Amino acid sequence: MTPPAFADAVTTRQKARAAGLDPNHWYPVEYERGLPACSIRATSFWGAAVALWRDVDGRVHALEDRCAHRSVEGCRLACAYHGWTYDETGRLVDVPHDRFGHTAPAVRLRDYPVRVRYGLIWMFPGDPALAERVPLPAVTSLDGSEPWAYVPIDFTWRAHHSMVMDNLCDLTHAHLHRRFASFQPGRLLDWDATDGRVLLRYEAKVGPRVRYDVAPSPMTICFEYPHHWAAFEWSGIRGRIRYWTFLLPMDVRTTRVFFVMTYDRLRLPALPLSVPHRALRWVLAAVQPFVRSLLDQDGVALEAEQRGYETHWEAPLVELNPAVALLHRLTIRKWEAHLARSLGVPA
Repeated sequence: MTPPAFADAVTTRQKARAAGLDPNHWYPVEYERGLPACSIRATSFWGAAVALWRDVDGRVHALEDRCAHRSVEGCRLACAYHGWTYDETGRLVDVPHDRFGHTAPAVRLRDYPVRVRYGLIWMFPGDPALAERVPLPAVTSLDGSEPWAYVPIDFTWRAHHSMVMDNLCDLTHAHLHRRFASFQPGRLLDWDATDGRVLLRYEAKVGPRVRYDVAPSPMTICFEYPHHWAAFEWSGIRGRIRYWTFLLPMDVRTTRVFFVMTYDRLRLPALPLSVPHRALRWVLAAVQPFVRSLLDQDGVALEAEQRGYETHWEAPLVELNPAVALLHRLTIRKWEAHLARSLGVPA
């Protein structure tokens, strides 16, 4: 037997693991640098296939991807099988006739609103009429005249998005990173849950000096539906750190995870001056393989959790952190509201 769909789920755990994310939000789908002019990238949102392409003028477009055989013809999205080309709105261009005199059917692909910000391509997979009213997520530390240091990193994990969010918000899994210690088990001080977010306040040793005799640091972690952010300082190192994690739910068991980790000037106790942003960018680029190795451990654990859930979905949830239930309830509540709207049920 396979895990139940959302409509058939009974427990909170089952519902959370079957829920999607409300499409009426902006989601990152690719890096801007990963889509050169006249190129295509395939992606998806909750099982809906999407083709990203950039036209000759550099504008980015997202169209429903119905064709496994696609190419770029004259810097337009094209069906590689028939040669039919589409404009940026998904309409057929120069509707062809075959040698038997038949005209190609009137096909219209769905086009999705897209934006480019912070080096990411964002797509609005929901009601396009709402796209102008729903703001893009704001990475405040990258706005303004002096953005903080930032090096992008992302992963595609074979795990449901709610598992990824549990991992991001829970500080009880330090054992997983015992080889590359980045934090020690945190103490959950309090939490605040509203209709749109779960805000958690921890006290923990975090950062590269956790093996030293340093005092724990306060840490705020937030599931700001449908994404995540955290704010803290490394223990024993002065300087603000804030990072956002943007989730792209590709399907019920695949999530692409975009980390936007930003660092203000850091200052070690032995140094008289703080490390400026420019130097920090170089340092971050140099240590990125280590960061990737660290986060790869989370990916291995999450993919194992996904396989375990698919085998033992009827078993009760064993959870040490009481805040995880709050994350699940928020995910379920938002998905139920989306399903109700799609059926025309008033809020």
